[in-house]
Amino acid sequence: MAVAISVIFDAGVVGYAHAQQAGQPAGDVQKNSKAQSAATPDSTLPEISVSAGADDNGTVGLVAKRSATGTKTDTPLNEIPQTINVVTAAQIEQTGAASVNDALRYVPGFSTYGSEVRSDWYSVLRGFTPTVYTDGLAVPTTINLASWRVDPFMIDSITVLRGPSSVLYGQGDPGAIVDVQSKLANGERIREVQMQLGDYARKQIAFDIGDKIDADGKLSYRVLGVGRDGNSLTGPNGERRIAFSPSIRWQPDANTSLTAALTYLQDHGDASNNFLPAQGTVLPNPNGTISENLYTGDPNFSHYRKKQWSAGYQFEHKFDPVWTFRQNLRLMHLSLDQGQVFGGGLDGDDPTQQSMVRYVGDYQFNYSRFDIDNQAQAKFRQGPFDHTVLLGLEYNRQRTSDTELMATAPSLNMYNPVYVPITNAIFSSPAAFPRTDTRTTLSMLGAYAQDQIKWRRWTLTVGGRQDWSDTKQSDLAGGTSFQQNDHAFSGRVGLVYLGDYGLSPYLSYSTSFNPVIGVKLASGGLAAPTKGRQVEAGVRWQPEGKNLTLNGALYQIYQNNVLTPDPNDPTQTFSVQTGQVRSRGLELSAVGNITREFSIISAYVYQDVKNTQANDSSLGKWPVDIPRPRQMASLWGDWTWHTGALAGFGLGAGIRYQSSAAGASDNSLLVPSNTVYDAGAHYDMQNWRFTLNASNLFNRRFVSGCQSVNTCFYGNQRTVVASAKYVW
Repeated sequence: MAVAISVIFDAGVVGYAHAQQAGQPAGDVQKNSKAQSAATPDSTLPEISVSAGADDNGTVGLVAKRSATGTKTDTPLNEIPQTINVVTAAQIEQTGAASVNDALRYVPGFSTYGSEVRSDWYSVLRGFTPTVYTDGLAVPTTINLASWRVDPFMIDSITVLRGPSSVLYGQGDPGAIVDVQSKLANGERIREVQMQLGDYARKQIAFDIGDKIDADGKLSYRVLGVGRDGNSLTGPNGERRIAFSPSIRWQPDANTSLTAALTYLQDHGDASNNFLPAQGTVLPNPNGTISENLYTGDPNFSHYRKKQWSAGYQFEHKFDPVWTFRQNLRLMHLSLDQGQVFGGGLDGDDPTQQSMVRYVGDYQFNYSRFDIDNQAQAKFRQGPFDHTVLLGLEYNRQRTSDTELMATAPSLNMYNPVYVPITNAIFSSPAAFPRTDTRTTLSMLGAYAQDQIKWRRWTLTVGGRQDWSDTKQSDLAGGTSFQQNDHAFSGRVGLVYLGDYGLSPYLSYSTSFNPVIGVKLASGGLAAPTKGRQVEAGVRWQPEGKNLTLNGALYQIYQNNVLTPDPNDPTQTFSVQTGQVRSRGLELSAVGNITREFSIISAYVYQDVKNTQANDSSLGKWPVDIPRPRQMASLWGDWTWHTGALAGFGLGAGIRYQSSAAGASDNSLLVPSNTVYDAGAHYDMQNWRFTLNASNLFNRRFVSGCQSVNTCFYGNQRTVVASAKYVW
């Protein structure tokens, strides 16, 4: 069985390899290098077909060997001086991921409160929240419950670049970036329909159709669609999704390519993560353990309605063997209408500890974003050195409107719930809080340069970037406004040695910055951007003749200018920027085929994240806004038979472990460790592929994290999904 890899010079994102597996089992590797063929007979355009053997530079099954994310150039992973993990479409399918959050479960160091149906990005990597991109451009910066979402059926791969990445991407925390690569028109004939059934009344149908438009292949198209209906994980409300993504590619010759794409997604549902008190989840409660099925919302008031769309293009033109120009441009818009009733800890007026305080919120958010990234690349040789020089100019602008109404809701008996109806009248009652109504515009301009210098077995990557940002915010409810200007320089230097036996050790230093918006300091001024810096040493191993990649890295990150309470302000109204967070740790991972039949996805992380400078009880303690367990380990294994009576049949199993984590800012609350198990089965028969996946197979009840004694979250219960895919 063969896996055909076509590496097309796609506009603006050169090097994103698209693996078309034509219904073959994931990880089935073609060994015959003679299968490298020219373009199909009816095509006049050149196509580079790469064998799926050990020398393959594309994506084969679980293993990717090139990326444009780490350098914004088409670069082999073993030449990138930072840890980079790629989750391929084969891995997403094999592990049964139902969201981006699920797809990252077997990525080293990924911790989360669970797969909240409203959000993909409630996660931490290397101790910090990652910045999210799709196809190399940032998605709108939103609050967690309004995050930009991409359905996993429409994902070609997900790349996680660890450490500060401001040198190429601008503002962001120093932990990592997550770049989701979309399935786009690529000139190939694609015919695929998928049907799914699962618990919580899940029903889904999806399709992926693509082909050439004209006889010589200068024009091609691709259309993907998803429709889903089901029930929310808790509560009586439903969960529905409609997603649509058409794209078209124009490639008049081998040197020019333009790919235009649209996306649309609409989600209707309810909150699935409930805010529960520590008493009854991780701490004793005289009434017993709170049920993981407890619904803290209001059946009639609670709702979640999100609409998002994007339109953009990726353009590339190669002038000559030296110079190439790329331009990526995109418009995005997201609107959210949400009504939510959520918990706020035990009710102090109830001595029995049965009741919880609740709050009600009505939220209206609108985000509009424009991005354009211009890149000029030059590849040349000077003396004994090979250079790949990248010059870039990037501009983005985001407008945000935020309208929030909040009030204190009736308390709820957690052990015998009776739901008192909630209406909009509560927002004009004495229980209401002041209205929030703000408008924010953030503009940013960044100029960057990078040089990848190769000499014999050494690769040196050096880069720098200067950013200027302008923020304007108007508080319509309070009648105030402010403007803030920031600028920052960030850089990276990294050295890689391409050794024998597929080993490539590396060492790097990189920095980051992230503006702090709308915060006034005790001194009366505006907050400066937080700044991060990292030192990393690691090694990659791609054994010769194996479709396998192993990674190991040691890192240390410092983030400065962190906000902390003013010690001279007893009201804690003002802040000072004297805080510092340190994150350091060890990461190990292995992905690929051990044998032709057996493949693995494995990871281990040891991390130490602390507030090394602070003015309150959090000094010397672990941050708790998102869970940061000290140790995490995961292993997924899949055995697929290729011969005999069971040919085409495969079984997979996974285990995920997280050690205990702090659950309060002074670390007085401890969230216990947890271990969950996953499983899967798949069968390929002619044009069909059948899969069955179970997450949290034994339905273990566990607390995935706490932000305080008032806010704890249960991890996801067992979910089972059966899929049937037909390819023709």
